[in-house]
Amino acid sequence: MAARSGMVRSGSSARQVAAFATLAAVAVFFVVPIVWLVLQPSNAVVRPWSFGSFDQIAQTWNQIFATNWIGGDTLLWLGNSTLYSAAGAAIAVGLCIPAGYGLAVTDFVGRRALLITTMVVMLIPANALVLPLFLEANAVHLLSSPLAVILPYGLFPFGVYLAYLYFDTARVHDLLTAARMDGCDEWQAFRRVAVPLAAPVAALIAVLDFVASWTNYFLPWVMYGALNTTGRYPVALGIAAQLIPGQTSGSYIGNLQLTTTTPPAEIALLILVTSAPVIVVFVFAQRWIGAGRLQGVFG
Repeated sequence: MAARSGMVRSGSSARQVAAFATLAAVAVFFVVPIVWLVLQPSNAVVRPWSFGSFDQIAQTWNQIFATNWIGGDTLLWLGNSTLYSAAGAAIAVGLCIPAGYGLAVTDFVGRRALLITTMVVMLIPANALVLPLFLEANAVHLLSSPLAVILPYGLFPFGVYLAYLYFDTARVHDLLTAARMDGCDEWQAFRRVAVPLAAPVAALIAVLDFVASWTNYFLPWVMYGALNTTGRYPVALGIAAQLIPGQTSGSYIGNLQLTTTTPPAEIALLILVTSAPVIVVFVFAQRWIGAGRLQGVFG
C-alpha cells in the first residue's frame, strides 16, 4: 500500500514538473520579444540583451515624433487610430446593446434565424469581409473618408452575442418583469433598467472592439493603400509601412539581417508607445467589467 502511494506521488510530481516546464517554455517564448522591445530603443544598433543609454532613448523618442521623420507622422497616426477606434467602439456599443437586448427579451418572427445568422457571422474571418466592404465603400465614394474605416469597425457581431448572453438571464428577466408591473412600457424598461445594468457588458464590448480596431492593419491598408492616402493611415498601418523591405538598416544577428527602411530602435519604441492606449483603455474599463462579475450577472 505504501509503495503504491509512493508511485502515485511520484507520478503526480512528474506531471507537475512537465506542466511547469511547458508553461516556462511558453512564457519565455512570449517574454523574449517584449524584452527586445524594451531594450532596443536604448541602442543605436541591434543588441537584443543589452541596455544602451537613456540619451539614445531620448534621441529615438525625438526622432519618431519629429514632423520630418522619414517614417511618417506618428502624432497623425495616433490621432487617426484614436478617432477610428473610439468611434468604432462607440458605434459597436450603440448597436450591440439594443440588438442583444431585443434578441434576449422579445419574441418575434425570425428571432431564431437572426440569432443563428449572428453566430455564423461571428465565425467568418474579418479579413474575408474586407473586399466586399471595399467595393461597397467605393460604390458610395467613401474611400477618402474616415467613415471607410469607422463604419466597418462598428460591425461587431460578437458584441451582439455577448449582449444577448448578458440580458438572457433570470435576474434581468425578473427585473424587467417587475418594471413592467410598475407601469413601465418597453422603451422605459430598456432605458431605466436594461441600460444601467448593461454597463459591464458595454465596457467589455468597447474594450474588445477598441483593441481589434486599434491593431487592425488589413482593412485600412485596403481602404487607403490603393489611393496612397497616407494622411489617413492608422498607427498599425504606419508601423507596417516601416517594415516593408527596402534600404538596409540595423545590423546582423547571426545569419539574420534586418532589412527595414526605419532603424529597429525607432520601430521598437513606436510599438511600445502605440501599445499604451490599449492598456489605458483596458485599465479604465475594468472597473465596469469587474462590477458585472461581482453582481453575479455576467461572468
